[in-house]
Amino acid sequence: MQALGKILITGSTGFIGSHLTRRLVEKGYEVGIIKRRNPNIWRIKDLVKRLTIYETDLQDTDAVLKVVSHFRPNVIFHLATYYAVEHKSEEIPLMVNTNVLGTMNLLQASKESMVKLFVNTSSCFVYKQSENKLIENDDLDPLNLYALTKIQAEQTCTFYAKKYGLKVVTFRLFPPYGPADHERRLIPYVIKSFYQGKPLKLTTGKQRWDFVYVGDIVDAYLKLLNLSSLVKKHEIFNIGSGNAISVREVVSRIKEIIGSKLEPEWGAIPHRKNEVWFICADTTKAKAILRWEPKVDILKDGLRLTIDWYKKFGNLS
Repeated sequence: MQALGKILITGSTGFIGSHLTRRLVEKGYEVGIIKRRNPNIWRIKDLVKRLTIYETDLQDTDAVLKVVSHFRPNVIFHLATYYAVEHKSEEIPLMVNTNVLGTMNLLQASKESMVKLFVNTSSCFVYKQSENKLIENDDLDPLNLYALTKIQAEQTCTFYAKKYGLKVVTFRLFPPYGPADHERRLIPYVIKSFYQGKPLKLTTGKQRWDFVYVGDIVDAYLKLLNLSSLVKKHEIFNIGSGNAISVREVVSRIKEIIGSKLEPEWGAIPHRKNEVWFICADTTKAKAILRWEPKVDILKDGLRLTIDWYKKFGNLS
């Protein structure tokens, strides 16, 4: 067993969390997961016998304290979240309770059980929109209520780091993609539409985003296991590719790889009122401190790897 070999994960049944869980199990770490009752566990179904599983609601303060006290992790990777691009009023309590209260409960449990490292997962959409690459100390101006709750969670992390000396890292993730992504997201939707020959209705596609491959994101989390001694407070890192690619380029490359003759219906879907036209990470800090940098280029390798997975497992018929 390696140093910091006992790890507790929230969000393990989700897109990124499942990839992280799988990699940690494969590397021989002792992994515990906190999950809601009756979630869809298809992404990690084959791993359940190799995990310690706790069915606990992150909103339940006492229950979270008991789980962390029982499992005694060295590290907590917190990826559970409630996401909504444009929230409905009835979603507010769940979003706040999951993203803010849930994080606070985990931090309190980490303090009481003397967890060596707490890793929080945030979003690039906390930043004020800019035409330049974003650095960690740029101004914040949340895109939506989801991003606001992520800022509040980050502030809670800072409080626990300053007040109690807890070692905390926050990753601000730029748009992730890869195998086993949510079907409603852009890239899986485009892949399925091309394979099934269904109408592909899109916006103008002129947005330029920093898409980062899920395997590279997992690499960043794993870097922390060997570099936790460098964390002295609440450290925040951008995790992105450092390159902004237009949606049109992404769709064109998917079409090329699949060999489809289907023509996308550009402009068939209106842009959101809060559309993000450009977002790109400056990853200098992550490279310097974590010695991490992305390996997978979306146009060269990333989309092909993603498409290959959907061909095998994606129910494209």
